[in-house]
Amino acid sequence: MDRIFQSPKGKGLYLTVLLRPQLPPERLAQMTALAGMAVCGAVERVCGVRPGLKWPNDPVLNGKKVCGILTELVTDGKGGLCLVVGIGINVAQRLEDFTPEVAEMAASLEMILEKPVSRPALAAALLEELDRSYEALKQGDLEEYRTCYRRDCVNLGRPVRLMGPGGQEEARAVDIDRDFGLVVRTPDGAEKTIRSGEVSVRGLYGYAE
Repeated sequence: MDRIFQSPKGKGLYLTVLLRPQLPPERLAQMTALAGMAVCGAVERVCGVRPGLKWPNDPVLNGKKVCGILTELVTDGKGGLCLVVGIGINVAQRLEDFTPEVAEMAASLEMILEKPVSRPALAAALLEELDRSYEALKQGDLEEYRTCYRRDCVNLGRPVRLMGPGGQEEARAVDIDRDFGLVVRTPDGAEKTIRSGEVSVRGLYGYAE
């Protein structure tokens, strides 16, 4: 969707984790949500405040995006699958470090908390949280994560706009299913589960009407 994530030198925490799970692809899709929760857990441990999550995995504080996450499934050339998880956290940026189109929706942890944040400590906590969630994924024991995700998800109970190839649709987010899909209710009362695509939350990232 022609989106960008800006990463000025020395201002953020940017890392990629390569996972080699022996799991079917449908199970691996859950790692997208788990990565978002790992970031929230790491920020809570280091900063003392827990971000919310805009579905599927955007950590947000004070209505601003503080992290970008991309997960990609690739083959390893030997018949196996690798899961690539790329994470970029805005840590020390100031307002002037963001271009105007990004400044409206993004902020850094230090901008919001008004205090220094240790990037090494945040990196260590993030890797520990990722390791814990990855182990839970492999064991198939995700009930704790589902409960936490429902608590942290900023979409739930709010009007949302669904954007896909067929255009836009208004709905209300009502639940998260077992695979971290977003359950929405359309104006005619029908419910459906969103697995991919863009979902805007009213009052967040400039969606106000």
